[in-house]
Amino acid sequence: MWLAEDAARELPNLSLDDALQLVHLYADCESPKYERAALRWLGRYLAEDAPTLQQFAEITATLADYDPTAP
Repeated sequence: MWLAEDAARELPNLSLDDALQLVHLYADCESPKYERAALRWLGRYLAEDAPTLQQFAEITATLADYDPTAP
């Protein structure tokens, strides 16, 4: 996980998709950083993608219910 974090820090601009990959990595590793990273990602998602309320609700629910053990 620390390698991914280090790589993300070195990028001049972490894309929204790459940031989401890092959020999922935190979840997969059951990191205490997951919730804060997910909330930060949601803020960027709102600012950068301008989703509809329904899209935002769906992605928020997906992040809240993320289960790294699910197939």
